[in-house]
Amino acid sequence: MKSSRHLCDFVSTGCQLTRLLEGVGESIVHVDAQWVVRYCNDVYLRGMGLRAEQVIGKTPFDYHPGFRRSIFFETIEACRRDGQPRMAIGYSTAVQRWLMVRVYPHEGGMMSLANDATESVVRQFQLAQEALRDPLTRVGNQRAMEQDIKALVDRGETFSLVLFSLRRFNTINDSLGHSQGDLALMEIASRLQSVTRDQEHLYRLNGVEFVLLTPAAGAVLQERTDALAARLGEPITMRGQNFRLGAAFGVVGAPDHGDAPEVLLRRAALALRCAKRSAGEQIVHFDDRLEAAGRLRMALEGDFRAALQRHGDSDGLALALQPKGRLKDGHVVGAEALIRWRHAERGPLSPADFLPMAQECGLMVELDRWVLDEALRLQRNLMNLGHQLPLSINLSVEGLADVQLAGNVSAALLRWGVPSSLLEIEIPEGALMRDVEVSGRVLAELSALGVRISIDDFGTGYSSFAYLARFPVSTLKIDRSFVRDMCTKAASKTIVRSLVSLAHALSMDVVAEGAETDAEMAMLRRMHCDVVQGFGYGRPLPFDTFVSFVSQRMSGGVAGRVGEASPSPFVI
Repeated sequence: MKSSRHLCDFVSTGCQLTRLLEGVGESIVHVDAQWVVRYCNDVYLRGMGLRAEQVIGKTPFDYHPGFRRSIFFETIEACRRDGQPRMAIGYSTAVQRWLMVRVYPHEGGMMSLANDATESVVRQFQLAQEALRDPLTRVGNQRAMEQDIKALVDRGETFSLVLFSLRRFNTINDSLGHSQGDLALMEIASRLQSVTRDQEHLYRLNGVEFVLLTPAAGAVLQERTDALAARLGEPITMRGQNFRLGAAFGVVGAPDHGDAPEVLLRRAALALRCAKRSAGEQIVHFDDRLEAAGRLRMALEGDFRAALQRHGDSDGLALALQPKGRLKDGHVVGAEALIRWRHAERGPLSPADFLPMAQECGLMVELDRWVLDEALRLQRNLMNLGHQLPLSINLSVEGLADVQLAGNVSAALLRWGVPSSLLEIEIPEGALMRDVEVSGRVLAELSALGVRISIDDFGTGYSSFAYLARFPVSTLKIDRSFVRDMCTKAASKTIVRSLVSLAHALSMDVVAEGAETDAEMAMLRRMHCDVVQGFGYGRPLPFDTFVSFVSQRMSGGVAGRVGEASPSPFVI
């Protein structure tokens, strides 16, 4: 009797529980660890438009084809994976309304409850979601990335963080304006999302930097980054113009390289910076050597800033003077001032070791001003020795955009008592064409001072001859790549000859850079090139050695290739 009474009590309790679950007004469904539905109430069946026999004993994947894209799947899967209660708010396409879904672990499975979300709850949810999205591209932002990384780390998952930066994006902004640049970023984000796989997440950090979180590693990770690179390498068309951008990638893996968002992002940025500096290597994976190099770079940056404050220090910055020779008679007609740095501990450093650092640190304008002042100091010393030779200095892209450039040049000329005709400013062709309007205004101001303007590395950029004629340019410098190959490649020879003819037609002088052999200089002379600058005529020299070189040339003596053990005569 006792057991019968207990059975009746159990059945009665079960019936009461069933009636309770049917009457709560919420959609309730219980699935086991294999996603098989073991119980659901009538509210759930009515919302799905199904009968009990179509649901019980089956998985949601069987009766709901789009289940993997639903709010139910994401929430239940998170609870199944973590063993922790989960809550989410989202729009259900199955029932066509906003729902609040709560999922709890229950008897080896998951119990899901869902009810209509109130307008205020939905609005709060939307505002929270907006705070996690980039307003332009609608992909996740840095805050969302940090939250997702923390969730992955808490679950003990391994993953890779791929930080990538678009290359050459400024060509769109500079050519078409920032509004078109914004449209381009929206299209790029859409393209990236189209190649993003399940369990991968895309974020935009700022400007042209994006992040992909992916579970991929090893060969699969290489395949994923290659796919992103290929997609970003496809041309993008804006207002009828095609732009090819490309990207550089820095990759870290968690937890091997860290488990905190700021650590992973910093190390990925180190790898990305390395990728940016390499023209060929687009994808760089972080290792400990990059961090050591980063610490060394920070120390080097501090030393460089200090060196900018000193003049004439044997352990600081200095200018070497590379002579320019007139091909007609071999006489020195000027020199180019080239920056050098003798570090107190590391010794002489190549410009390739510190100029990219100076650019990244925003020091190029300050460096341009240092070079200007030091070059005019050396020019004053040359004048005191009786030499009236123009010196040329290089101007960076940032320097060309400096609104105070002409005023600084004028003040420096006055301070050192140097005639403006003895100063020449060399501007890379690419910098000249980056913003034609600004370039034209700055060059006009310099020309009004009487300063000569030279276009450096001509032939490698994008100048149109129509623009070239508009600028107050006195000299074209033919890039060394053409000069080096002109004795062996007919195309390079034709290019050099054509550039010489073009310059002369525009009443400009021509300097051929990088000439190293007697054969190259003889060919340049036959082409009626005016001036040569290269190791075949003279190497970059300290000031005192340059003065000796000039004196020897001016006195009619024969000078060889300065700096070689066995100098040979200058043959033309």
